[in-house]
Amino acid sequence: MTLTWSMWASGTEDRDAWQNVAAAVTKKYPNIKVTLETSPFEDYFTKLGTRLAGGSAPCVVSMQSLRTGGYVSGMRPLDDLIKKNGLDTGDFDSSIMAGLASGGKQYALPYDLGSLVITYNKDMFEAAGVPAPKVGWSMADFESAAKKLTTGGKYGFVAYPTDLNMFSMILSRTGAEPVDASGKLDLTSGPMTTGFQWFADLAAKAGVAPKVPGVDNDFPDTQFLNGNAAMWVNGPWAVLSLKQQAKFDVGLATIPAGPDGPKTYSAGSGFGISQSCPYPDEAFKAISVMTSADVLGQLGTLGRAYPARKSVQGKWYENAFEGAKDVIDAANASAKPFRATANWDQVSKLLAQYGVPAFNGQATAADVLKQVQQQAPA
Repeated sequence: MTLTWSMWASGTEDRDAWQNVAAAVTKKYPNIKVTLETSPFEDYFTKLGTRLAGGSAPCVVSMQSLRTGGYVSGMRPLDDLIKKNGLDTGDFDSSIMAGLASGGKQYALPYDLGSLVITYNKDMFEAAGVPAPKVGWSMADFESAAKKLTTGGKYGFVAYPTDLNMFSMILSRTGAEPVDASGKLDLTSGPMTTGFQWFADLAAKAGVAPKVPGVDNDFPDTQFLNGNAAMWVNGPWAVLSLKQQAKFDVGLATIPAGPDGPKTYSAGSGFGISQSCPYPDEAFKAISVMTSADVLGQLGTLGRAYPARKSVQGKWYENAFEGAKDVIDAANASAKPFRATANWDQVSKLLAQYGVPAFNGQATAADVLKQVQQQAPA
């Protein structure tokens, strides 16, 4: 029996890691073969939505906590299968289990979670004589470092309207959140407008980040990996690609603390089953292996995932960057799960579409956020 599995991947190393996960299923269950399909993250959910709506989705569906609510109509609730198979979910972090649930039903088993942190280029810091960031550093420390690091055609930071990354900085800066407690989009509040304007002005006015040429979700990662920007916001899931691709020493730092102390967001991903899958029992066996302690420990060792299982989270630290444990522990202590709307993928795309001009000084935060608020689906 062959099950198709859809997943996002950013390169050869990423795809190889997931291919090994697929192989682990067949090793456990020789009668089940998992065929991996990958696409870039920025395209993945658009394609998935089309396939779920058309009843042609793969059996095993990868899902991110921010976007779960928008896709549940095409996914199978897992609660009965969890009970039927006697799966003990107690080892999974409770926050990411909740992030992959909707309406009181579990739609995916998690493989990772992570709190947003700063990744920085140690070589650039040393060359500029700027002290390395310490846990608990402030927004003033961050702005001072970014200014000193902006020299010789290089920049201290890279700013782009990527949801988790940008909103983690805004949360710490002003305390504003894009979604209110009732689950409604709330982009036009005073603190959010102030925070967005500050973030965009890092490029538009302060000049410590490069101007953004257009909508390109790879722009910040490319700028950082190419050594054109000394800092970017990222999650622990990026360690594998950074270790493979960065030609410099990488360090991790907490999101700089704002006036109310350190704050950041956490998010994660997992695997579910489509409604159109004709083999739900076999698909559940597959995702049970894919989220097992052995497999998540291997992903942690690679640096591809900070494991959603508490028992193997130490595996990630063993292969992460120097000082990573102190940073991640501090980030986790100040993190809150990112609250998203049911149609967050569309909101994310609108933020990029309308937000980019603000980073070039061609639009104000108030105008951008008003446009997104008005056009985002309810």
